[in-house]
Amino acid sequence: MNESISWILLFYILISMGCGEPTQEHKIEKLIKKLGVKDPSVRRISASELGSIGSTDVVPALIQALQDQDAKVRDSATEALGSIGSVDAVPALIQALQDQDAKVRRRVALALGEIGSVDAVPALIQALQDQDVSVRVSMVEGLGGIGKGAVPALIQALRDNNEYIRGGAVEALKRIGKGAVSALILALQDKNTDIRVRAAETLKRIGRGAVPTLIQALQDKDTNVRVSVVFVLGEIGKDAVPDLIQALQNEDWNIRYFAIEVLERIGTPDALKVVEEYQSRQ
Repeated sequence: MNESISWILLFYILISMGCGEPTQEHKIEKLIKKLGVKDPSVRRISASELGSIGSTDVVPALIQALQDQDAKVRDSATEALGSIGSVDAVPALIQALQDQDAKVRRRVALALGEIGSVDAVPALIQALQDQDVSVRVSMVEGLGGIGKGAVPALIQALRDNNEYIRGGAVEALKRIGKGAVSALILALQDKNTDIRVRAAETLKRIGRGAVPTLIQALQDKDTNVRVSVVFVLGEIGKDAVPDLIQALQNEDWNIRYFAIEVLERIGTPDALKVVEEYQSRQ
């Protein structure tokens, strides 16, 4: 009897070993095959699941899925490529910025931002001219996602004749933050008021981290730049007081004048004391 029980146990052990969880390779193979079935919903779900696996082994299949006739499948494949984050997908995603479907183009921009390759920057900047506003917004998000590596190209974009591109560049620089201070100072001189305002607001948000570069900009040859910088320092507030006090030594009368105005507005005891001493010498 005991021998019979042993054989039964062995039988179930062997069965359980044969019915274990499929390997990742097997799962990937099945999902890739499903990308070729007729039902677009199956293809879409398969692309999404391949992205969840996160293996770079699935990238070639997902790149192929970017050519799928169904926009939802292309969208799902794009999202999957973004989550995997392989730079091997960048050339294909850049091509996909021309997709006929606006939602897919938006997803492509976000995916490129997730991957973070600077190779995508020129294409994303060019795509800021997209006719669809929501697409342009996503392009900005993509550029911001790439980060500091996008700053040189974004500085060039600030000189573009198209105000949508300049505005988009400022929004991308806003997302980058501290690493974009020099470019944002350049944006303070844009002929579009809204762009200047957004640049100033961004520098204010960065706060103390922007102060050293702003102070350097007080030496700019363009008086308008220096005056704009003083106002931004004032918006930053008490953290900028020591640097505003230093600005009172500037040879440019406009800088000294606006520095006093800003120090009075900030109104801390140190700031007001310096203003009083400065005015008593005039």
